[in-house]
Amino acid sequence: MYTAPATPQNVPHASELTDEETTKFIKWRATNCSLFTGRRNSSKLAWRAILKETGLHGKMSTAQANKKWENLKKKYKELKYPLPGIAVKPENWPWFKLMDDAMEGRLEGSAPVVSISSVAINNEDFPHHPKPRKRAIVSDGSEIELVVNVEDLAQADEWNGLERQCDQEEMEQERAQLDSDRAAVESEKGLLERERMVLDRERAALQRELAALDRDRAALEREKASVERERAAVDRDRAQLEKDRAIMLRQREALHRDMGLGTDTSTLNTSVTSTSPLSHCPHTCPAPHLRTSLPALTSLYKTTAPL
Repeated sequence: MYTAPATPQNVPHASELTDEETTKFIKWRATNCSLFTGRRNSSKLAWRAILKETGLHGKMSTAQANKKWENLKKKYKELKYPLPGIAVKPENWPWFKLMDDAMEGRLEGSAPVVSISSVAINNEDFPHHPKPRKRAIVSDGSEIELVVNVEDLAQADEWNGLERQCDQEEMEQERAQLDSDRAAVESEKGLLERERMVLDRERAALQRELAALDRDRAALEREKASVERERAAVDRDRAQLEKDRAIMLRQREALHRDMGLGTDTSTLNTSVTSTSPLSHCPHTCPAPHLRTSLPALTSLYKTTAPL
């Protein structure tokens, strides 16, 4: 026959912390918040290190410490962000100001930074969870112990239940963190895809602009070649004009010389006519062949005179 053990009277509770211990608890948790990464067992190891350094490892387990912190945060959020229509008085809660500093990051550096390397290896400072002790009554009425070296079944069950609850909460936090990371990765992936599409469109627009610039450059080269050809034609026309001008100047000079020579001949013809004795003879008329011979003489003089 199995006999249940008596209910223990000295089971520790996290709520039994003094004000000084609670203040220390909040400050050390706020300072070492970087140890709580959300990975598996990170919370347990961090709480072990904090409880060991603060001397609270004999009063609460890591699961109780985690539960204590969650209760403090829950109470703080209820007072900090109350539901609509609910009147609250945060000043009536003694830990509101300290929790507000902790949640806003103003308590960083208010306590030493702990290391989890020692508690990850050495667990001697933390209580073990012994197996329950059972008693049995044999046929002769005497009672014997089947399992020895156990003090408190109820305390062991409570500790084991809290540890399982802490592990389950850590697993839920880790799963939530993984889901959040996955969602962030998917969001970033979608953002990268949109940026890639924008870059592709900008690249296509740039290619079109480059093609338009190439076409404009080709058209400019063609216009430049046309201008060069027109300039060459203008140069040829100018050279031809210079030649024509030179020829015209030579012809003008020759004409001027011819006109000067003709003036001298006309003067000579006039003087010969005026000095001829026949021109003053009223009774005689000069012979017609003498009057027509003067132009012939002038022509003969032009052809025989040296230029």
